Amino acid sequence: MIYITGDTHGQLSDLDSRKISKLKKDDVLIITGDFGFLWDNSKTELKNLKKLSKRKYKILFVEGVHENFDILKQYEYCELFGSSARKISDNIYCLKRGEIYTINNKKFFCLGGGDVEDSIENLDDNPLNHKSMPTDIELENAVNNLQNNDKKVDVIITHEAPASVKRVIRRDAVINDLNIFLDTLLHNVWYDQWIFGSLHTDRVISRSMTCVYQEVIKID
Repeated sequence: MIYITGDTHGQLSDLDSRKISKLKKDDVLIITGDFGFLWDNSKTELKNLKKLSKRKYKILFVEGVHENFDILKQYEYCELFGSSARKISDNIYCLKRGEIYTINNKKFFCLGGGDVEDSIENLDDNPLNHKSMPTDIELENAVNNLQNNDKKVDVIITHEAPASVKRVIRRDAVINDLNIFLDTLLHNVWYDQWIFGSLHTDRVISRSMTCVYQEVIKID
């Protein structure tokens, strides 16, 4: 089975509290950004990452803003679910921005990244964070991949929310270029479910749109 949860920020205990202890060998857990277990290479972080790497199920994550992108890029790309991803360990992978993955016969369009200036964690003073927003090349690749799939996927996974949806959750939310780009996808792509993180709340927006934080959503 496939399960989706929100920002983990490198907190192993927080991840353990999210009803995922029963996940089995063939299960997949997708985290909607701010994975956070690749941040400073501290002893505690490396220990936690080692513990995660021993879990039976696969852990996939899209990038948020609480990532160390210089550390991430040290990991090589490998083939995964019909596309490519950075292999952190035998069961942990960082999903590439704008790619489509086929997991359990379902197509997942994944687009990580976010705007640091609007980050809830207020990480503006960290020089690594300028790499958190998708580049024009990555967005162009995302569009091409969707067009090659007739603009149809089963599930969309993003860190940020479409602009109009973001304002539903927070009327005074700052809208960035990525939010506007996602708003375009909202009106031009067919999908069954869109699940995003970043706003630190669990909220069902509509039948097909959900903001996730600490809940664990099961994809049937």
